Amino acid sequence: MAIVELERIVHVPVARVYEASQDYAIRYQWDPFPEKIELLGGAGAVDVAVGVRTLVVARSGLRMEVEFVQVSPPHRAAIVMVRGPLFLKTFAGSWVFKQVDPTTTQVTFRYSIQMKPWTLPKLSERLACGYFRRVVKARVEGLKAYCEGLQGGG
Repeated sequence: MAIVELERIVHVPVARVYEASQDYAIRYQWDPFPEKIELLGGAGAVDVAVGVRTLVVARSGLRMEVEFVQVSPPHRAAIVMVRGPLFLKTFAGSWVFKQVDPTTTQVTFRYSIQMKPWTLPKLSERLACGYFRRVVKARVEGLKAYCEGLQGGG
């Protein structure tokens, strides 16, 4: 199993950062990863909770259905893959938001990836980690820029 993790400091209060991360109405403004995000089973953007499933289609074409396994505003949202690409055995992700002080948040995005055995696991995990490292960096940087831009009046 491989872990991809990235932390950044965002100079915005924790509640506002969490809110921006989970608000599907504005998600496309800061998140460069998804082509489409669809909450399934009739869930709306305000209904994000444990058990809610989401279809995520990446701009790269990667498709994954995930289920929220932890939703704890304003500090954590975590998912596990229910259905995904044939090469992935498991995929899980957590977004953690820790208040550093009243106007600063430490954001940590962490993905756990396990490849199916028939896909040359060591090589495949290295390739998958490289891909998801770029994804995590772009997402964290996008969230940081979006939140700090709002904080600065932008």
